[in-house]
Amino acid sequence: MRKIFETIEKISLTRVSTFFWILAALIAFSIHVVSASEVVTKAEKPIREGLKTELLKRYPNSRIEFVSPIKWTTGVAPAQLQAVTILNETARGEIQFVVHGKNAEISEGWTSFAAWVLSYNAVRRIRPGEMLAPELFVEREINVSTGQGREYRGVIFPHESQISGLEARQTIMEGQTLYSTAVEQVPDGKRGDMVRVILMGDSMTLTTQGVLEEPGFINGQVRVMANKTKRELVGMLKEGGIVEVKL
Repeated sequence: MRKIFETIEKISLTRVSTFFWILAALIAFSIHVVSASEVVTKAEKPIREGLKTELLKRYPNSRIEFVSPIKWTTGVAPAQLQAVTILNETARGEIQFVVHGKNAEISEGWTSFAAWVLSYNAVRRIRPGEMLAPELFVEREINVSTGQGREYRGVIFPHESQISGLEARQTIMEGQTLYSTAVEQVPDGKRGDMVRVILMGDSMTLTTQGVLEEPGFINGQVRVMANKTKRELVGMLKEGGIVEVKL
């Protein structure tokens, strides 16, 4: 019986020893992998910074994010970077680029990226002619490097612009991104507004009443219909509901 217990004890010690050997090997391998990853990241960091600078020229006011590692098609990352140039960009958010090193190295590679811009998204349905206000929207990031965001990136309403003072030109659905084409500045005078028309000649000035034929802005040109003569006139809209017409 004693021999049986001694045999079991030896087997247990052997298994424990084997377990610790395997554990030590895994730790050593992990350290090696992390170290290699750090070396790659350090070598590619200036390249990514250069690519980011170039991409910001194409996507101003965006947040650039690289979503895949660099795949080298020719050469490797140079030890000392001199210049980075983007050769091609696809609608899938991929870029092909060339890297020039300070020791005359030339390498080419691919990577994928996202260009995030802040946008306004409606929290409810907004009808045409409705005044816009910040509380009608929430902020959301859109990737404009691919998909629908890329298709409409030129008309996304700039996040840095003010919403106040604008009105909807068309229906904006709940959850829809706000586009520049869907809004317009609220005019100082609207079609149908009653105005005082001042007719200004070389030696005389006449005053009459009229109706705006179109929306207009202060110091902007508008068409107005004189009430008495039913004649259409073109003048300059002024503050206080006045239209000055030079004869």
